[in-house]
Amino acid sequence: MATIYKDGEFVEESWETADAETATAVTGDALVPLSLFLGDAEAYLARDGQTAVLVEAGDDVEPVEPYLERLALVAVDFPSFADGRGFSAARVLREQIGYEGDIRAVGKYILDQVPLARRCGVSSFEIAKPEVLKALKAGEWPEVTKYLQPVGTVDEIPVGTRPWARRSQRDIAVAAE
Repeated sequence: MATIYKDGEFVEESWETADAETATAVTGDALVPLSLFLGDAEAYLARDGQTAVLVEAGDDVEPVEPYLERLALVAVDFPSFADGRGFSAARVLREQIGYEGDIRAVGKYILDQVPLARRCGVSSFEIAKPEVLKALKAGEWPEVTKYLQPVGTVDEIPVGTRPWARRSQRDIAVAAE
């Protein structure tokens, strides 16, 4: 069981990760690495249980586009808090491919990265670090309200005369209080 944080709530989910040995024999809900999934996509989608794809750091997400409507979610791996490729994969899925389903962050991200991942299109988080779980349960949300890189997944307001500077809608609400 894994603790999932989505829409301000915590739920427990159980996904079995497929590998080269188990392949399509996985029962129940299966999380399948992208490279393995693309090798036999129809077989994974035809099995009982939900199927989700795990995008690992460095994977090209564009080949999964024809299957997105049939996937339960796309999990994006953050192998280290210092590895930003998960942010890029989430943005490509949302902004370039137009994926509207659940994008889940998995791996070794830190609390400060949660709002930034949401900005890039991540909609749920599998929480592996106890300190992240504790902070989110305590209501901590390290919101960054001023950005130097616009994204297409969040409604933002330009700041001043610099076309690249943005501030979040949340910044206005906080300032008004």
